[in-house]
This record gives sequence, C-alpha cells and structure tokens, in this order.
Amino acid sequence: MCIQGLFFPYFPSVSDQLVYRRSSRFYSSAKKISQQGVSLIEVLVTLVLVAIGLSGMMIMQVRGLEQNQSAYLQTQAIAMAGDLADRMRLNKKAALNDFYRLAKNDTAANFANPASTPIEKKLAYNDLNTWLGWIETSLPLGDAVIIRNNQVIQIMLSWGGEGGKPAGSYTHEIDLI
Repeated sequence: MCIQGLFFPYFPSVSDQLVYRRSSRFYSSAKKISQQGVSLIEVLVTLVLVAIGLSGMMIMQVRGLEQNQSAYLQTQAIAMAGDLADRMRLNKKAALNDFYRLAKNDTAANFANPASTPIEKKLAYNDLNTWLGWIETSLPLGDAVIIRNNQVIQIMLSWGGEGGKPAGSYTHEIDLI
C-alpha cells in the first residue's frame, strides 16, 4: 500500500449504498404510515373549526340584515311623520279643527273623496289620503294614529312584525302655536 492511498477520499462501495438506501426507505415509509392517520384527523378538525366559523359569520350577516331593515323602516317612519307635520303646519286651521284626526285602521280610501266644503277640510283629507297611501306602500302592516291635545298634535306610526320580525313604532309631536 502506498502513502497516496491514505489521502484519497472514501467512496462507499455499492453494497454499503444499498444498505443505506434500504434502511432510509424503511425508516421513511414507517414514518409515512404513522403520519397518515394524524394528518387526516388534523384535516377533519380543521374542517369542523372552519364550518363553525362560517356558520357564525352567516348568523352575524343575517342579524346585520335584520337590523339594517329595522333602521330603514324607522327612517321611513321619521320621514313620513315629518312630512305630515309640515303639511299640518301649512294648514294650521284644519289641524286645530281636528280635520287631521286619524283613528287606528283608517285607510287612504276613507279620505279619497272629501266633501267640497270647507277648503281646509278638503286639503286635510287630500293630505291624509296621500300620506296614508305612502304608509301602506312603505311600511309593512303600517298603521297611524293622530291625536290632538290642545295645541299639541301627536303622530304615532306603527308597523308590524311581518313573517315573525319584530314590530316597531315611532311617535312625533308638534306644537301648533
């Protein structure tokens, strides 16, 4: 043997390489077999958590839409009451003579053809006809009551719980001084 042989790098023989490959293949396949069940359980747990999260988001979305609809109806009621209050201020004589009095369950048809006299009553009935038509088309199961107590007039609007939804109401007061 020569000295030069001592400095050559070691190259494993073919039989050494086969033993190494077999042992690593055995080790990696054993590892894969034990990991397959764990990863399947992890995927199932993840799917359950994602499903719970998505169902929670859907519930929040539905509640948000319901609240949005409720706010929209409240805004409509405020606009309607303000509109009639302005009409009453313009026709103050009719308002003080109770021509704008409105009982529960009165409809627009009750005020469709007002008598020709006096003109304040005709204008008040025309206002109520238009206004009640707006309520019937804009508020689900909408109803209104108007009460006068001396110079103070209360306009009370209510709308119904259509399809199990909660009902709402709004009261507007005006002072005709």
